[in-house]
Order: sequence, then structure tokens, then C-alpha cells
Amino acid sequence: MNLHEGVTKAQLKMLNAICGDLSRQVIWHGARLDKDDYRHMLSGTAAGWRPVPMIDQGDGRFGAILLGSSSLKLTKQQAQDAITMGLAIGDDPSSQGLKAQPVRWSDAVLLGLGQNPNDLRDVA
Repeated sequence: MNLHEGVTKAQLKMLNAICGDLSRQVIWHGARLDKDDYRHMLSGTAAGWRPVPMIDQGDGRFGAILLGSSSLKLTKQQAQDAITMGLAIGDDPSSQGLKAQPVRWSDAVLLGLGQNPNDLRDVA
């Protein structure tokens, strides 16, 4: 396997489903993140953040911003790492200092994990 092969469509679908579930069920340290926010956070973490000076707007503020990577530019391994991180956050939010219940994964995520969602539903 070439470690530099690009992310697959299946990986992008899985990452998007995970990020959608996280956005609906987990508050990130007091901030409500949307699906794109989670995708950027996971992709940037997997690919490695690059600090650069922020834009000078002439108001005396200065600092740095962190640039990550688009999920479309991840390698297969980086995409797998992002997926694994997302699942870990959802399965155990307390591992990141979050006060949230474990995520109830959507059918798309469960199918991506090779599970039949019907097998996991409560039978009335």
C-alpha cells in the first residue's frame, strides 16, 4: 500500500457521517461546532497544523492562526486517522474533557463500521 495514496470516496463519506453525528450530539468545550467545523478539526489534526501569522488589519491585534488541511487532500492514512479520532471522541467524549453522552451513531456510520443498524435497535 502506498501511504501517499489519496483519501477514498468511502473514507470521505464515513468522515462526513461521523462529523455530522458529532455536530448534532457533542458540544466542543462550550462551542457548538457544525459538521464542517468537525471535519476541519479532524483533518487538520490528522494532517498536522501549521501556525502562520494572522492578517494585519491595522488595529493592533496580532497573533497566529493554525492552518490544517482539506479532507479532500488527506492521504488514506491521514483519513483513517481522522476517522479513528472522530469515532474515539464520539465513543468517549470524556477523554477530551467533554461533558457529553457517547454519540448514538447514525446508520451511515454503523454501516461504515460493518454493523447492521437493525441489529442494534431496541426491539419493542
